[in-house]
Amino acid sequence: MRRTRTGNWRILLVLAAVNVLIMGLLTALSPTFLSYGNLSAVMLRMSELSMLAIAETIVLIAGGFDLTIGAVMALSATVFGTLYVQGLPFALIVALALASGVAVGALNAFLVVALRLQPFIVTLATMSIVRSVVYGLLKGNVLSNLPEGFLNLGYVYVLKIPLLFLVVLLVAFLAIVLLRRTVVGRRIFAVGGNERTAFLSGVHVDRMKYLVYSLSGLISAMAGLMYTARIRAVVPDMGITSPLEVITAVLIGGTAITGGKGSVFGSLLGILAMYLLLNGFNLLGLNPFWQTIILGVILIYVVGQENILRGLRSAFGRRKVEKA
Repeated sequence: MRRTRTGNWRILLVLAAVNVLIMGLLTALSPTFLSYGNLSAVMLRMSELSMLAIAETIVLIAGGFDLTIGAVMALSATVFGTLYVQGLPFALIVALALASGVAVGALNAFLVVALRLQPFIVTLATMSIVRSVVYGLLKGNVLSNLPEGFLNLGYVYVLKIPLLFLVVLLVAFLAIVLLRRTVVGRRIFAVGGNERTAFLSGVHVDRMKYLVYSLSGLISAMAGLMYTARIRAVVPDMGITSPLEVITAVLIGGTAITGGKGSVFGSLLGILAMYLLLNGFNLLGLNPFWQTIILGVILIYVVGQENILRGLRSAFGRRKVEKA
């Protein structure tokens, strides 16, 4: 356990140093990068992806996988927008929008637990279904007839910090407390570390899976409402590239794709690094096509780095033996 914690801190320190380096390079490219206006914009734009990263981290630590985070974000926004047009009470609309995310998460958990299907396959399928529902409800239209008071939340500042970013910090704090300071958190790590051992230790494995997928759905739904407030509209393709960006950032942040290891703080540092990279790509005028390819290459490396390093060590070891 002590070695694992030491390794986690090393990852966090390296990632923090990388972020500082990227920020230094971006400042050199654009002197206005460190201005208050730009930094507040960075915090604002990072808000939704940070929420999705928290959701994905919780699921991955438990040994699961969730590709529906972006689709759920779009679904909650769509439910909110379409129900508002129907004239329902605001509180009820928000509750139903959040409930839609929890429902998708619970469905994912049911398919994984009851049918014993692989999480990747399950969430890939449900992602497609949810996307179809979103497109069906919106019919390709953009909803902009939304409550003005709600939309203004996207540009409310508290002590010069965007309110949406403060929401991220609050949710991150609660997630860290859940994972690191509660019995439930220890059980989530146990399930991700070794499901069989956790079961034999008395952990209700299936219940933990329902919990993490439902939490992921809830947090992703919150991200959808936050994104709607920020862009002041509901768009059909909301969050369509988010899974690639978020999963890459979460894995960069030290969360293991095999489960049982990870941290919310590391994932947020990963999101910051990812956003800074994308910001840098835009400053350099890099085509979005190449940006996606680069993110894909980074994801492949992060997922396969242990095998890559093991292969390199093995290859160099053989060479030394042959020379001897």
